[in-house]
Amino acid sequence: MIDALTLEGWLSRRRPDDPPDCRLQRGEVVDDWRVEAFLGKGLSAEVYRVVGVSSGREGALKLLTDSSRGLGERFRAEADMLRRLPLRPLPRYLGGGELDGTPYYVMEHLHPLPAEMPRAEVSAFMVAVARSVHDLHDAGYIHRDLKPGNIMLRRNGEPVLIDLGLAKRHDAGVIDPVVRHGRSISIIDGRPVGVGTLDFAAPEQLLKAEASVQSDVFSLGKIMLSLYGGRPPRNLRPIIRRATREQPDDRYGSAREFAAAIRHRYRARWALAVLLLAAAAAAAFAWWRQSRVPAPLPPPPAPPRAPAAPSVDQLPDEPDGDYFRRMRELAERGEAAAMFKTGLLLFHGTGCVVDRPSAFRWYLRAAELGNIAAMNDLAYCLINGFGIPANPKEGFAWALRAAEKGHSPSQVMVGECYMSGTGVNIDLQKALAWLRRAAMQGNNRARLLLRSWPVGDSSTGPSR
Repeated sequence: MIDALTLEGWLSRRRPDDPPDCRLQRGEVVDDWRVEAFLGKGLSAEVYRVVGVSSGREGALKLLTDSSRGLGERFRAEADMLRRLPLRPLPRYLGGGELDGTPYYVMEHLHPLPAEMPRAEVSAFMVAVARSVHDLHDAGYIHRDLKPGNIMLRRNGEPVLIDLGLAKRHDAGVIDPVVRHGRSISIIDGRPVGVGTLDFAAPEQLLKAEASVQSDVFSLGKIMLSLYGGRPPRNLRPIIRRATREQPDDRYGSAREFAAAIRHRYRARWALAVLLLAAAAAAAFAWWRQSRVPAPLPPPPAPPRAPAAPSVDQLPDEPDGDYFRRMRELAERGEAAAMFKTGLLLFHGTGCVVDRPSAFRWYLRAAELGNIAAMNDLAYCLINGFGIPANPKEGFAWALRAAEKGHSPSQVMVGECYMSGTGVNIDLQKALAWLRRAAMQGNNRARLLLRSWPVGDSSTGPSR
């Protein structure tokens, strides 16, 4: 997540002066809103930073400048949607009216994305964006024009989806009273084309004017590719390829599933890095010890006997089919750690075919035997619906059991559940407490979430 200090640095370099041809001038008052600065101009509207004369509240006033080609209807539909749907991923609606017969509305003041986002921030940012898109889908709408220019930031770095003129209901058989502009087809150079932005819209939008939840998932993949400058990390390339496949059914089934895939790859990458560092440290210690201690005499030969079955800790970390078979043998003998690793291999398809229902069953067996890591991954499967229909309530219960035993990734999961209301009622005080417990153990994700926690905003959480 983008921190507030970095955001302020970007904003200090993005303060355009008022152009001479803008409709409103600095200091002009529209109803109860005083114009402070010109922010920009789009296809059909101008946007100004304003301050409430009586309230002192800062906002962004959007004024319609071109009502031809159905743009006026889209403008009114967007204002109506913000007014009727107070969703957190959307800008807060502050008011509206007309200026000399021209409609306008005021929303909360937001900030644009940076021209270049640090690569280390992209994954966490895209998880937050995908969750915002999922919340919009849960409300029954698809955006149809997701792109970097239509994502803005609150001061705490939280992403917000804007430009909702093309948003429409995706419920089967529903006629949306908000989207009044009707046609999804535009005419360019005498040819019918679909809606969306060329570099980010799904093929079915541009060619057939058809859109679904998977169309927005396609756009999320393109946005992620764009934020990486076309060169994403190797471990994220399969995620982007799947999200941007030509056929909608071949993509992720939801924006939440897309976000979960990023999170899982990100966690797996850090786990591998930790294992490599631990192995390097062990090798360095062994070399140091060998260089200082004389080598002992070899022991006398032992009488031959049948070798004992190696335990999980004695098995080499070989991600191949032979390793999987040995691990499964140990799991079937009742070793909880082997059950967990067997589930992990089946979940990722490492040394075997991906089989997430079987992975879930091994996680469950290991968790019931008290394996904390298995409890964590079991909770992850239940919350996100991997290998079993999603059951966020039961997933939260397993995450809580692992968290109470001191497992910091589970503590972060519990904190995020309390933040989003996944499987449990929203309780920001408890969310903050669990994230702090994980941060004290050195969990980087917990620290990242705490750094981006809103300060002094009673609508999002307590002050730190």
